[in-house]
Amino acid sequence: MKKISFVAGILLAVLSSCKSDRERFAEDTTVEVIEVYDFGEVMQGEIVKAKFEIKNTGDVPLKIFEAKPSCGCTLASFTEEAVEPGKSAFVEAEVDTKGMYSTISKSITVMANTQPTSIPLQITGKILSKDL
Repeated sequence: MKKISFVAGILLAVLSSCKSDRERFAEDTTVEVIEVYDFGEVMQGEIVKAKFEIKNTGDVPLKIFEAKPSCGCTLASFTEEAVEPGKSAFVEAEVDTKGMYSTISKSITVMANTQPTSIPLQITGKILSKDL
């Protein structure tokens, strides 16, 4: 019985010492970002690539936890390591315009240790039909 209690105590200590990224980066920072990327005009079927720079203007490291696109036609990647004050993180996105036409607007919601915790990014532009 003593062995079980001892093992349980060690397990509890180990688990409680593990912190999630959000807990490790509990302090909020501030950022500067141009939230809209206008790609102009492209032909239907092209892949649009956008790159957003998120500059850490605060006093603590910036940590991006997630970059979630609004739909399946958009892929997003982001700087995963913590970014020191004065440095920049990046969110890169690709929009597949296959089957699209006219003016579009696609969004990506970035979750980070900022206040508010979400940073909205938007990709806009006009898709020209191949039929014209």
